[in-house]
Amino acid sequence: MPLSEHEQKMLDEMERQLFADDPRLARAFAPKKAPRNNGRRIAIGLGAVVLGLVVLVLAVALPAVWLGVIAFIGMLAGAVYAVTTPTSSPSDPDDPGGGSGPQGPDSPRGNGGSFMQKMEQRWEKRSGDDRF
Repeated sequence: MPLSEHEQKMLDEMERQLFADDPRLARAFAPKKAPRNNGRRIAIGLGAVVLGLVVLVLAVALPAVWLGVIAFIGMLAGAVYAVTTPTSSPSDPDDPGGGSGPQGPDSPRGNGGSFMQKMEQRWEKRSGDDRF
């Protein structure tokens, strides 16, 4: 069921107010940039796969099962390294304090209660108009 124009405007206003009150939340819900494949990372992973394949063929030529297992693990690690993207470090500059510290409505950070107070006032005002 689609929202009415008034409901859509209210939702947009609530979203803008929430993002203005809590920028960390806005960054958490912001659309992520498409991961860029790093050519160097792919080349290193592909090199590891090829090297592992060569060692695997050598392990088959020599009766060395342990060398074949190591070669297979190396090939698998190279393939995973090539297709995955690196994760950000824990000391992200956009995340001051590393995420530790008080959170929630009782947090001493800023005026976190103003948004909820406004929403409660609007709700009370709206529910007062709906009474018969």
